[in-house]
Amino acid sequence: MTDKLLLYLHLPKTGGSSFTQAINENCPNTVHFYTMSNGIQLSERLIHADALCGHFIYGIHHFTDRPFQYVTMLRNPLERTLSYFYFKYKNPKYVISYNKELTFEEYALDPFYDLEYCNLQSRMITGELNNPYPNYKKARDLLANEFAFVGITEQYDMSLYLFMRMMNWEPKHYPKVNVTPGRHSDLKLSGQAVKSILQKNEIDQKLYEYAYRQFNERIFDLSYEQEKKLKAYLREARK
Repeated sequence: MTDKLLLYLHLPKTGGSSFTQAINENCPNTVHFYTMSNGIQLSERLIHADALCGHFIYGIHHFTDRPFQYVTMLRNPLERTLSYFYFKYKNPKYVISYNKELTFEEYALDPFYDLEYCNLQSRMITGELNNPYPNYKKARDLLANEFAFVGITEQYDMSLYLFMRMMNWEPKHYPKVNVTPGRHSDLKLSGQAVKSILQKNEIDQKLYEYAYRQFNERIFDLSYEQEKKLKAYLREARK
């Protein structure tokens, strides 16, 4: 059992299923949040757990008296929204929500869908899931002070390497899993749709930009030898 309980706050559609593979392999006693039926069961499981992974919100540490450390991954809000749209509405496996006729334009401009994706990353990080416009400063300060590691989906391989290095795990490449099916790489978005998404995710955008700057600082702080090891890892990962 690790010294600190690892709490992987998996923000939806940020590459977290792949990230979880590394945790599962290095933490034999990993608890998955979706398997928990209530708080009492969760508290009991966390007594001897190495890690907790899942779509939970900040504050779940109150279910344990153990020392803990949060980690997470953030993604560009526009890309995350696109991925979510295709995952939920263009995936035939989701019979309830599958909608062959719905366009991304309609989805982006219809206020009915706001609560599904509006600033979701900031909402989960602040623990204010039902507040579509949480306080940016609160979200930023929590990332800065309460999260031991914040990765970037667009820099998945680098994020995975830096995370494993922080955890003193042997760096290994884990390919992306649970990739959204059916998404068109050449999809053209109207300026109105993009503007709508960015407006509805203004706080997430600011938080993402902050996290990206902090992530780059981690890279810049690597020693010459550490940078060589990172480059070798990236070359191997891209084979």
